[in-house]
Amino acid sequence: MKDRLVYVYKSSRKLRTYLYLEERDNFSKLPGGLLDAFGAPKFVMVFSMAKHPRLPKITPEELERSLNERGYLLRIDLEDEEENLLNEERRLRGLPPLTREQIDGFFH
Repeated sequence: MKDRLVYVYKSSRKLRTYLYLEERDNFSKLPGGLLDAFGAPKFVMVFSMAKHPRLPKITPEELERSLNERGYLLRIDLEDEEENLLNEERRLRGLPPLTREQIDGFFH
């Protein structure tokens, strides 16, 4: 796997939705409606694939393949909606997130 820089953006419309690009601010390879659905991309970070062999929720091989074939990778973190909304509210209030077990205790 060759070393390359990867640029990461988060969606302004969808929680936990990220876009990985091979060039900063180059959205020309995205399909027509994808950018509209994604909303205004907010730059999060740039990283070197050689220096980060472990990535959250995707493998370096998946990322490399997608960048080579399409020029981007769209990652949508599908998590439990109750957990996401509750912890998002806690984050906004400056509180630490609850674990899955703590959340389950509320509903039993």
